[in-house]
Amino acid sequence: MKKSLTELAKFSADPVDPDLFLWCQGIYHAAASLSMPVENPAAKPLFTDGDKTYAFSDIPINRGMLAVMKELREPELSEELREPELSEEQRMAISWRLMHFGDIFKHQEKLQAFIKNGDSPGELQVSEALIKACATARIITTKKNVRYDIDDVTRIAQELTDAEEKDESE
Repeated sequence: MKKSLTELAKFSADPVDPDLFLWCQGIYHAAASLSMPVENPAAKPLFTDGDKTYAFSDIPINRGMLAVMKELREPELSEELREPELSEEQRMAISWRLMHFGDIFKHQEKLQAFIKNGDSPGELQVSEALIKACATARIITTKKNVRYDIDDVTRIAQELTDAEEKDESE
C-alpha cells in the first residue's frame, strides 16, 4: 500500500545505514555536479494539467535526488548495500538527510577537523566519517525548522575517526 508524503515524513529523521548513506552521497554529488551522466529532469514531464506540463527544473538538487532515488530502486544495487530491499520510509530518511547535508557547512568552525580545503578555490574535502555521521546523527525538529544536531554529528564523526585510526595503528 502506498503511503502519503505526510505519512512518510514521519520517518524522515530516522537513522540510516552509514555505508549506504556514504554511497548515496557519492551518487548525489556526482549527479548534482554533472560528473556522471544523468537525465535532464526538465526533459521528463511529471504530469499534465490542461495545457500545462509540469517537470522538475534542471538544478543540482533535482539531478542529485533523482539519481539517488533511481539507484535505490534498481534491483542490481549491490547486495552489500541493500539487503533486504529498502522500504519507502528508509528511502525518505535517506533523501531527507541528503537534502539537508549541505546545512552542515554552516557549522564549518565546529566541524573543521572533518572539512578541509580542496585543490581548487572554493572546493572542500569532507571526511567519510563526517558523511557517515550524518546518517545516524540526531535530527532536531521545531515548528519552524528541521536540522542536524551538530554536536551529535561532531561526536559521531570523532568516534568514527578515532575507531578508524585505532584500526590502522593495530
